[in-house]
Order: sequence, then structure tokens, then C-alpha cells
Amino acid sequence: MKKVVISLVVVGASLFPLAGAAAQSAKPATLAGLTPAKVVALAMSGARQEGSCLDVSKGAAVGYTFDATTQSGTDEAHQDMSFNSSRGTAVLIKGRLYIRESATLISLQFGRSDPQWANRWVYIPSSSADYHSLATGLVFSSMISQVPPAPPLRATAVETLDGHKVVAVIGTANAELGLTKGVETLFVSATSPFLPVQLRASGRTQGVPTTLVVTFSHWGQRYRFATPSGATPLASTTLP
Repeated sequence: MKKVVISLVVVGASLFPLAGAAAQSAKPATLAGLTPAKVVALAMSGARQEGSCLDVSKGAAVGYTFDATTQSGTDEAHQDMSFNSSRGTAVLIKGRLYIRESATLISLQFGRSDPQWANRWVYIPSSSADYHSLATGLVFSSMISQVPPAPPLRATAVETLDGHKVVAVIGTANAELGLTKGVETLFVSATSPFLPVQLRASGRTQGVPTTLVVTFSHWGQRYRFATPSGATPLASTTLP
């Protein structure tokens, strides 16, 4: 999950989990009676203990849609994304970032049009000025930092969302989502281990009303991805 839309397309901490037994003993039996802040803290703690997940993001604004499916691991991630009919893929492996995008996405990302690099793997070094915006939200620690809503918070009673019993915590949109005047609802599973199920956010990006829905699943998966073959270093392209 990246900042809502790649700047409208700028696409988008180490983990210190508790020891298993201590973490389990510290968890309440239910969310009943917990403050909204404690519900969010419990969800974030449980998520970080899992250390990885699949997140499916769907964003929309006037004239465009943005979708991304990301396998977020501890130090590796794979994302397939689309902006309207344009598609791209990003792979991040232990800090090494590779992208393969359509001509339209390349133009949006780099601010210049050069179709010769469309749908070809390009290696983006961490020293590149474009690295941060492209890599943010891919690996788990970066992605999960975008999830918790900001105060003031309020919570609902237990409700049902897509067949899941959840508690909804409503607050201000997380600043890392890139929304202004934003509101966010985080749906937390009402049963242990109380993990995030979905977030919904709305606000404005560059003044444009924008919505975002992110659904989480497949917690704790071990992700390993192959390095794309034949990738061209960014410095060897006309894109920098």
C-alpha cells in the first residue's frame, strides 16, 4: 500500500515482536471495554507479531482509479498495480527495487515520456531520488506504519464486515496516506488475535476528493521473490 495515488501518482522501524507466550498472556479475551486507542494498539501489536500479509488496495477519484495487490514481507515485497488501464509491477528484495511499468506509468512516475522503457525491468538504486516514493509502503514495516488512524478516535460496537466480526475505529486519516482533511476507519477483528481486517479512508489529494479501501489477509506468510532477470540500472536509461 502506497500513498493513495501516485502523487496522485506518487503511487503510497524495525519490528520488535513480544515473545510468543508473553504476547498471548497480555492479550485480553475480547475487545469489550477497551478504549479506541487500545483497540488500535492491540491490532498493531498483533500485526507486527505476524510480520507479513497480503494487502489489496483500491483507490478512486474523479477520472481515475488505482488498484494494487501487495505481498508485504519483512524484507521482500511484490506489488502488481494499475492506474486506470495502465499497469505495473514492483519487486523489492532486501532494499533492491525493481520496477516494470507501462509507458503511461513511467511518464507519471518520472515526469518524462520514454516508451522504450515501457514493460521492461528497471533497477532503482536506493541512492536515486525516486527510490523513496517508489519503495514506500512495500515491505511490511513501511506498509503497516500507514495503517493506524490518528486521534481523535471513537469505536463502534461489534459489527459484521464481509462475514467478519469486527470493531470499527474511526479517526483522522493516517498522514502517511497522503490525504488532507481525511477521515479513516480501521476495522479490527473482534476475535483474537485482533488483526486489522480493512481500512477505509477518504479525503483530498492535491485538492481532489479521493477514497481508499485496503483489505488485509494471509497474515504471517513467508514471502520470497526471485530477482528479475535482465533489469537495466536506472542510470543506464534516459529516465533519471
